[in-house]
Amino acid sequence: MAQPNDTLNVTPAPLPARRGLLALFVVAFLVCCVGVTLLPHDRYIRYQQFDGTIMRPLGWIYERLHYDRTPIDIAIIGASRTQAGISGPRMQAILSEKLGRPVHVANLSMPQDGRNLHYELTKELLATHPEVKLILYSLIEHASRTGHPAFRNVADTRDVLTSPVVINPKYFDNLAFQPYRQLSLFLQTQMPGLFGVHLAFDPALYLGTNRDTTLSEWSIHGKWIDRDAIHTDAELAAAAKGKVAKRNPIFLPPRFRDYEYAVERRYTRAAVSLAQAHHVQTGFIYLPIYKHDQPIADIAFYRARGFIMSAGVLASDPRNYTDYAHLNRVGSTKVTRWLADWLSTLERRRQLHFLSNDKPQ
Repeated sequence: MAQPNDTLNVTPAPLPARRGLLALFVVAFLVCCVGVTLLPHDRYIRYQQFDGTIMRPLGWIYERLHYDRTPIDIAIIGASRTQAGISGPRMQAILSEKLGRPVHVANLSMPQDGRNLHYELTKELLATHPEVKLILYSLIEHASRTGHPAFRNVADTRDVLTSPVVINPKYFDNLAFQPYRQLSLFLQTQMPGLFGVHLAFDPALYLGTNRDTTLSEWSIHGKWIDRDAIHTDAELAAAAKGKVAKRNPIFLPPRFRDYEYAVERRYTRAAVSLAQAHHVQTGFIYLPIYKHDQPIADIAFYRARGFIMSAGVLASDPRNYTDYAHLNRVGSTKVTRWLADWLSTLERRRQLHFLSNDKPQ
């Protein structure tokens, strides 16, 4: 009979057995992650995850592409500078008047830079609007090395998995997010009312074909973004100088540029190749920061994949800017007119071909 002071001796599991249990746990966890990642969901819900964020234009972009059958002849896919700097409705009105034929323009730009997201939007555009004839992509001075933060939310899981790994600090973060995303989207698809999303398109909530991204609006933080305000040099110069000073310069030799700009180069190639496979022309447009019309890093790479247009002449006039990086209505009116004039000239010279098959006006 055991006495109170007796010690109960328990022999620990052998080390190989513990390793086996750990390996079994890891395998089971990975199998669950893969299984969850394969759960189906409604793609429309994928684009409804951004209400209350600066990424909310993604919802309108998806609806414009999938539910609005108005043709798109010219699409603009870029970051916030082209979002604020080019008016799709005004550009199409000018082009239609100059060329005597309907020309349909959609500005699909949204905040923050990242060519991986532009590739995803290019896929959606070409799958839903095969009539598109020209895509204009935005350029900035130094492209993002990490891609767009919304890429992991809207990209197909295969695209996340096959993203560049070397010099891509967001790769494993984006990949690890996929099981959670897929499970969340699966549950939202099964119970949309519980999560405040909807499976069916509601025309009453649609912002319309001719949404003008250059107009004043309320920010998600309740701040009025006044695109009609005129600012002085004193109000803009310091912020612009500070932004330029924070840029990361090119640090690898040219032969390693595919690694330094791994995400940018991979998805620029992919987007342009996909467009060309659909017989769609491509070009790039650069809208500068105030007082800093600077050279575009890696410009030869872009020039090999489309024509480049620069509105650098606007950079010296503070009356064109609503803040250090974004044009106001004065500036966007100038850029929109300049861009329409330039494109219409190239169309007349048969250097571009973006006219629709609609009857002449």
